[in-house]
Amino acid sequence: MNNRPPVLLDWLLMFALALMWGASFFFIKHAVQIFTPVQMAIWRMVIATLFYIPFAVMFWSKIDWSKWKPLVVVALCGSAIPNLFFAVAQQHVNSSLAGILNSLTPLFTLILGVLFFNAHFNRNKILGVALGLLGAAILVLWNGQSANAGNAWYAGLCALATVCYAINANSVGFNLQGMHPAAIGSASFLLTGPFFIVALFGTDAWSAAFQNPDGWKAVGYISYLGAVGTVVGSILYFHLLQRTSTVFATYVTYLLPVMAILVGAFDGEVIGLMDVVGTLVILVGLYLARR
Repeated sequence: MNNRPPVLLDWLLMFALALMWGASFFFIKHAVQIFTPVQMAIWRMVIATLFYIPFAVMFWSKIDWSKWKPLVVVALCGSAIPNLFFAVAQQHVNSSLAGILNSLTPLFTLILGVLFFNAHFNRNKILGVALGLLGAAILVLWNGQSANAGNAWYAGLCALATVCYAINANSVGFNLQGMHPAAIGSASFLLTGPFFIVALFGTDAWSAAFQNPDGWKAVGYISYLGAVGTVVGSILYFHLLQRTSTVFATYVTYLLPVMAILVGAFDGEVIGLMDVVGTLVILVGLYLARR
């Protein structure tokens, strides 16, 4: 595992990921108004698989097929299962609550890394995780009285999704360090994608796009999620994992509420003092986690 101090490129990668994934909650919210969560998850995996095919061709020689087990874990725990969980949950909880629960990822990454991956974390990383979670909580809870609205069971699905993300981060960080980031993503989807393609035509996911008058608009929303959120985002994320550490890379989830506030500012919303305070707390946590 790489333990060098982060450089400018690491920070740029993190903020780019936060922007890509921060916009994903918007597209999920609108897609599940047209498709069911299962239909949306199937479409997203199929579209991501199609976009990964050129990468598989380009990086075929860099794929280590002997590591097919962690590659399957990447596809299922890094994409398929959490995609479904968040799609189901966001029918019943708002985006703010989904955002704060998504910030549990570094905490679960830390815990699972210690318990199952023989990871070693110092006090700075633990303090950084705690500060990052606090900063994210400040941003979300301060920006809307409805941030806690939603059924607890569905909120629990968001938390379970972050456990999947933590498994994915540790699998990549500890089992796939030597493989090119594009090879990791493309190989994982080549192994699992055919099952989702069969599911697309074997269920009503395909016909739903024709039956609903806004069906293809929803496919457009999901195309962003699959092509940008999954394919481009995953490649950059795997690259960041290999360059830094599992905890630092998963800190991108702490920046998602920050990006949501910035998007709101462009839309005419006012940035208050607590927004600045929460952002500063997150950045201090980021610094400590990689000190």
